[in-house]
Amino acid sequence: MISNCFDGDPKDVVTKLALPLVMQNLGVIYNRPQDVAEWVSWGADVWTAESGERDGATLHRYLDRAYEEALQGSSQDIWSEIVNLEIEGVPITPLEFRGIAGVLLAGGRDTVVKLLTGMVWHLANSPLDLKNLRTGSIDINSAIQEYLRFLSPLPSMNRTTVPESKSAQLPEDRYVKMSFISGNFDEEVFENPFEINLSRSRNPHLSFGFGPHTCLGNHVSEVEAKVFLESLISSNKQWKVLSESISFHSAPFETVPEKFDSIQIIAL
Repeated sequence: MISNCFDGDPKDVVTKLALPLVMQNLGVIYNRPQDVAEWVSWGADVWTAESGERDGATLHRYLDRAYEEALQGSSQDIWSEIVNLEIEGVPITPLEFRGIAGVLLAGGRDTVVKLLTGMVWHLANSPLDLKNLRTGSIDINSAIQEYLRFLSPLPSMNRTTVPESKSAQLPEDRYVKMSFISGNFDEEVFENPFEINLSRSRNPHLSFGFGPHTCLGNHVSEVEAKVFLESLISSNKQWKVLSESISFHSAPFETVPEKFDSIQIIAL
């Protein structure tokens, strides 16, 4: 699949490379190859699969089906593993299944698609960085950490101040947003934070969260990114961006991509 994007025909990095590649990876990891085509059909952002509004209806319908199927015990996959989980000796509820499975699917999906797309976008616009990666002047692991910092695939996450499963009355102001992107561009921590510096030596980014909130899939996504970047480096190709449709964050992060809708490239 990656090699097909190195021929002379124009390709959309999002729909023809990053999205199907990540979905096929999850199909293997979760032992759900039969769902790959459906996952791809949701597009690069499952939360807005049906419209421009973030409602998650498509994801939730899928998870409801997955839950009912897993209860039948007819397959050995990630959903059958989750449906049999117990929390303090009590089997998980359908709502808890949806929460756990949703994080595993959406969390390991949209974020990695953005990361891989952003890599191609940057290298197509920065041939010197691509050359230095190929000569070994830039360490591939350092490059991946810098892409994670700059792209901040998950820019923020909400946490509730009230245990929602144990409270009858939930205050509307119970959510607190943790801004990972703010930490990733802290000028007291990072020199020239709005510059992509693939040789950045110290990179304590927060793209995987921190402490008890650290992403459980961080190592998987790093492996995906490394294999992907190694393939780009070994292709001996360069790319030109023919057109791009990118949504950027609001100030002061207006130069940082929030979402890649389309990146049309051609191999040179």
